[in-house]
Amino acid sequence: MTRAEDAVHVAMTLWAVHQQSRSTEMHRPHRTDAPGGLGAAVRRLMIERDAGDAVLKRFVRIGTAPDLPTLAQRLREIIVLLREEDIPLDYALLARQLYQWQWPQGPETVRRAWGRSFHAYRAPKGDRSTGTGAPGTDAPSDSDTTSKDDS
Repeated sequence: MTRAEDAVHVAMTLWAVHQQSRSTEMHRPHRTDAPGGLGAAVRRLMIERDAGDAVLKRFVRIGTAPDLPTLAQRLREIIVLLREEDIPLDYALLARQLYQWQWPQGPETVRRAWGRSFHAYRAPKGDRSTGTGAPGTDAPSDSDTTSKDDS
């Protein structure tokens, strides 16, 4: 029970920092068309801020946290940046991941989920993404790709 309480406490305090004095909701449930996971939020932050390396380094540091208190502190650093750009996050999903983090093999599983979310994010049309490798901008179309059997 303590692990669950710790996970919910960390998620709720991060939400409180994120939501503080905001009129728009900073919790948004994850949807396929509007990803709300941590990885997707960090990827969007990189695009919004055009500061990929600095944000990416913080994201990597989150994944290398040795324990929950360190993880909470590193997440707080990213949440402050998400707050500045009004980028919401699915805090229920984050709470589940923080709970899972505390079990054997949990950190590896959660890191994989964050990584998949990060790499799967595609900026919606009309976002500030540029042609510099931002997600969703350089993906080949079906007509650009051929299978080896087609040749």
